[in-house]
Amino acid sequence: MAKSYDCADLAVEVARELFARDVVLPTHRPRPHGQRGQALAIQAMANDLAFEVSEPVDGDLVLMQSAGQELPGHIGTYFFVNYQPHVLHTSVALGQASLHKLTALPAFSLRVVGFYRWKNQNEQN
Repeated sequence: MAKSYDCADLAVEVARELFARDVVLPTHRPRPHGQRGQALAIQAMANDLAFEVSEPVDGDLVLMQSAGQELPGHIGTYFFVNYQPHVLHTSVALGQASLHKLTALPAFSLRVVGFYRWKNQNEQN
């Protein structure tokens, strides 16, 4: 996995390839180093790209927070597989894209903060 390919890149690729959603991230979006910088970048783009939902469906976003971090700074894609909720996500620490049960996230020092649905392209600012 290239260092420039992050959890947001995977979420956008999954939206495009599996759900035919044309999500457009800012061309020169920041690729901050560290959890706090990444969390601030996600917050800055979130309202333009997605809205919060209480009942996720396949393809929705999962916003996560790492233990010890003050802000959520990690996203993945929600899937309901074998009667259980999962998240497909990637990080430098994982070294690859991985599908994990939501209940397994604490073993990776992650907790779910919320679920979000991509806005249609015409709804994006």
